[in-house]
Amino acid sequence: MSSRFLVLSVALASAMFVTGSGNTARACGGEWFPIIRVDPRIHGVAQAEKALSGGRIADAGASVVRMIPHIKTLDGTKSALIARAERVLALSLARSDGALAGEGIPRAVQDTWLGKTALERSSNLEWAVSVLQRQSQKKQDDPAILTDLAETMAKVDGQSTKAKEILERLATRDLVATPEGYRSLAELRRQAGDAKGEHVALERCRALAGKSGDRSCSNVARG
Repeated sequence: MSSRFLVLSVALASAMFVTGSGNTARACGGEWFPIIRVDPRIHGVAQAEKALSGGRIADAGASVVRMIPHIKTLDGTKSALIARAERVLALSLARSDGALAGEGIPRAVQDTWLGKTALERSSNLEWAVSVLQRQSQKKQDDPAILTDLAETMAKVDGQSTKAKEILERLATRDLVATPEGYRSLAELRRQAGDAKGEHVALERCRALAGKSGDRSCSNVARG
């Protein structure tokens, strides 16, 4: 066997080995490069965050449940992506009083998320608080996480006093991070009989909310 034939045989064998690999692909110029697999949840969670910030609460929560139906079994401290998804779902539950709309959630993964009973709604809100408490422990003194936590705690029986303490502390330094945080503070002040403080919190809510302020910051409960 000639040396030239041997070289050609080795080259052909090498080429066959590369083409048989499931982790490579061929570009237009003929060179080989590895296939990069992108986790679709990265884009999905970003879209859920966008929906939440745009006020589309039901869409935001439902999209997280569809993407990660086993999210209750996960630990967001080990994954920044899961932590972001947990936050979206927790706030979606808080802003819908513990009951997500069922249209966007397949029956097989609905679990307690629809909040059909008072017990399910309470369970959903308690899960939301536990998630945000865990995140606040990891990022201590983070105004955004503390605002989210207090907003959610305000919806849980027996936790409104602690929620008000957190929001009042943040408000003293003008660190309440969201319009919803100020709206929760306004409601808590109303419950405490502080009409002046309620008005101040609603004004700060409107300032943060911008054009949507009149709609999102004027419906504090009465009675």
